[in-house]
Amino acid sequence: MKQMWNGWLLALQLFTVIPIRRSIEWNALHVRWLVRFMPLAGAAIGALAAGAYALCFLFSFGSPAFLALLILWLGIWMAGGLHADGWMDVSDAFFSYRDAKRRQEIMSDSRVGAFAVLSLVCLLSFRWLFLYEAIAAGIPPMLFVAVPLLSRTGAAWLLCVGKLVKPTGMAASVREYSSWRDAVWSLVLAFFSLSLLSSIGGVPVWISAALVMAMALLALATRPWAEKQFGGVTGDVLGALIEGGETLLWGVVWLLHSSVMG
Repeated sequence: MKQMWNGWLLALQLFTVIPIRRSIEWNALHVRWLVRFMPLAGAAIGALAAGAYALCFLFSFGSPAFLALLILWLGIWMAGGLHADGWMDVSDAFFSYRDAKRRQEIMSDSRVGAFAVLSLVCLLSFRWLFLYEAIAAGIPPMLFVAVPLLSRTGAAWLLCVGKLVKPTGMAASVREYSSWRDAVWSLVLAFFSLSLLSSIGGVPVWISAALVMAMALLALATRPWAEKQFGGVTGDVLGALIEGGETLLWGVVWLLHSSVMG
């Protein structure tokens, strides 16, 4: 139980800006639980967004456009900009049209290129649009929890089963102590959490199923794509999967609600 709790705190320290003022040893048991709790770290970020949305709704504060912007930036800020940085690095590397080795070097470069900025603007613009349309359609607030939960589930799976580019770095240090079994654990915890959101949070089962399928397809497609373009998976690729996954999932929510409303 102590190892489980430490793994949860480690996940919050690594993947959120929640202030955890505690030194936790980096060992096999703690890291395994860190990976298993990656989806729940996303759910914690989503829970804050859902709480902010509920407060604004309770006091009739803010238009759908404002709420969409609030939810968008809360998600990025609560993750410390970590995943957005990964999306930008991957974009710079991919649009350089170089070989895999040169793309790896570009991802490691701390400088920000034009493609990184343009791609992030496009990504966040579309996510804001999808959020705005979904909020205006009256989506269940618990979807704010489900989306980051599923995006981190896909990243946990890819981290455990994907081919790593290099034996060093954050992804490698986590992978050293984790395996496909930890990916299965994260999937089970995510499925259990999603079931709770469907049963008590008002998230329709058919929407949950569609979101699971969309994220699963994206994660499965990212593995061979990353290996072809970059030689394997890096922390930046995982961050890009999370950011891209959230935008995709909100696009799915928007399409589903548009179809129903239409």
